[in-house]
Amino acid sequence: MRYDEDHKSRTRKKIVKMASRQIRAKGLVGPAVPALMKASGLTHGGFYKHFASRDNLIVEAVEESFQELTDIFIKAATASGEGWRGIVNTYLSLERCDRIDTGCPIAALAPELARAKSNIKNRSVLAIIKFRQDVLPLMPGKSASEKEKNFFIIMSSMAGAVIVARTIPDQKVREGILNSVRDFLLDSFRSF
Repeated sequence: MRYDEDHKSRTRKKIVKMASRQIRAKGLVGPAVPALMKASGLTHGGFYKHFASRDNLIVEAVEESFQELTDIFIKAATASGEGWRGIVNTYLSLERCDRIDTGCPIAALAPELARAKSNIKNRSVLAIIKFRQDVLPLMPGKSASEKEKNFFIIMSSMAGAVIVARTIPDQKVREGILNSVRDFLLDSFRSF
């Protein structure tokens, strides 16, 4: 069967998107190549037509997950008309917390990325830096340095809240954790 020019590119993007969800759900070492390909509706035999190694796919999947988060943040900030407040409200929702596969890669993967092989860690750091640069203009603050400081405070607080909330089986308690951190952040940066 002959495919059009974009077929390989579309297939690769589909594999990367599904892999980004699989690694957020199961961790960097969790899903094997056959499982990653199966999640994309493909057989594992075609893997090497698209990627030189599993590590290459993992890195692209991490990059994809940070791009998805950037897109979510930009949409939340602009659609709500509330800027960074829209980001906080969106991120700290129970629905986002409970969907680890589509949630924040920082909350899902940070400890593993810190211990990952250098090739995965180095490219992941670049994805995190790009994420920060893209989101920084949306943060509260009057200067670039103030926005950067607030980015780290807000992002660390939100990711930490999600990590802790995910360990609690009781939905009401999880929601209480998320609401407490959300309210604290919104109140702490009220002047912006």
